[in-house]
Amino acid sequence: MKVLPYMAIFTFVAGLSLLVVGYAFSNSDPQAPGTPVPVLGFDIRTTEPPTETSTPTASPTNAPTATPTPLPFDGKVANMALPGLGIDHPIEEIGITNNQLDTPKDGVGKVGWYYIYDKPGWGGNALFAAHVNYNFKQGPFANLYKAKEKDQVTIQMLDGPAYVYEVFYLKRYDVNTIPMGDLIDGVLDGVRRPEGEEWITLITCGGRFQQTQENGLGEYLDRDVVVARRIQ
Repeated sequence: MKVLPYMAIFTFVAGLSLLVVGYAFSNSDPQAPGTPVPVLGFDIRTTEPPTETSTPTASPTNAPTATPTPLPFDGKVANMALPGLGIDHPIEEIGITNNQLDTPKDGVGKVGWYYIYDKPGWGGNALFAAHVNYNFKQGPFANLYKAKEKDQVTIQMLDGPAYVYEVFYLKRYDVNTIPMGDLIDGVLDGVRRPEGEEWITLITCGGRFQQTQENGLGEYLDRDVVVARRIQ
């Protein structure tokens, strides 16, 4: 566990310059304030396949040297696409600033990937965040709350492979109770990510909006979370 990134979680969900600088669009989330978003089909597998055993055999003295297992692609994360929700944006690497989880510098043009956590393609849980709106403009995750089970998200690596993930979980959390530590660790409603299954977790603001400035700017009081598992 990286101590500093986990300490930063608390600032991430509290004051939230994160993803909350925005305003109410005419086509914003139609749900009434406080209305929970239902969890999608949540079918995390909790059992592991049986381990096959075999009788050891003697190796011949002239046996060929085993070929090492290649490492996952270690290039940059280039782009995220979920066309049905209007998401097709380049990736900006973000981490920690002033002991809090950072947000994309390009609030309307890029999705942030937290390089301090897992990388796509490495079998873990990669964490992404983007604005729902920013300074009176629509952000990359403006329609994330519309995600549906089995929607596919493509992560393109720079000069490398493309990974495809399938949405299986959507939930709206109150900003004061969102379990950021669990979400980063790949624990959903008390169920841990199965060994050997790779996830991506997407987070943005949503739900209730509280105006704090005369010009209409304010902050969101909820967070929308979408999780998808890799299928190819």
